[in-house]
Amino acid sequence: MLLRYLYAVVEGLPSGWRPPPPVAGERVERGTLTGLVILSSSAAVIPPASPTTLALHHEVVASALDAEGLVPFRYGTALRAAEADGWLTRERPALDGALASVRGCVEMSVKLLRLDTTPTDAPPVDAVRDAAEERRLRALADQIVERAALAQWRYRPAGTAGNVVASVAFLVPRAELADFLARIAPVASRAVGIAVVPTGPWPAYSFVPPFDRLPLAPSASPPADRAADRRAG
Repeated sequence: MLLRYLYAVVEGLPSGWRPPPPVAGERVERGTLTGLVILSSSAAVIPPASPTTLALHHEVVASALDAEGLVPFRYGTALRAAEADGWLTRERPALDGALASVRGCVEMSVKLLRLDTTPTDAPPVDAVRDAAEERRLRALADQIVERAALAQWRYRPAGTAGNVVASVAFLVPRAELADFLARIAPVASRAVGIAVVPTGPWPAYSFVPPFDRLPLAPSASPPADRAADRRAG
């Protein structure tokens, strides 16, 4: 069975765009859908998610980051090749809506990193201290959100593994990236015991609806900083 692996729907793809290596199949293809570009590849199978395949998927999506509008698909989004055109046509209203919501914008992720790492043989944190830590992180995230002054954001705790304890994703107009970083800088400079680290720009994964087709090609679990939203603005 031949599949069509989907990377992104793009509006205004730059003329100098060149296809990166694909996740599956021989090459990334540039199809059209009434004014839009569909980045996809043909494949017999979808490889399991791994650091390598996830990186390949991201490179294809990010190659179109300078386009006017970019709706990224999550890893593993695929259709039977014979159904792809019909599905895209049926989903056109949702795709247009997603494009409108992120047009001219990129995603910035502000990671909160614990500076005082706990030894692996240390006793677990008790519930009271754990709740206090969460309140402290939420208060810091609230300060970042207030300073950012952007309507669209997502707060995500990152669990206990590693030194990334939470993150806040923002949908930022491309022209405001420098201003955004300047606005949140005072919060970063005053944070105690936590490093406030902006990363990006990224495709707006956090701000478009999922278009996964299950169970044909199950999507990979999102990275830790893209876990289920705890709070949205």
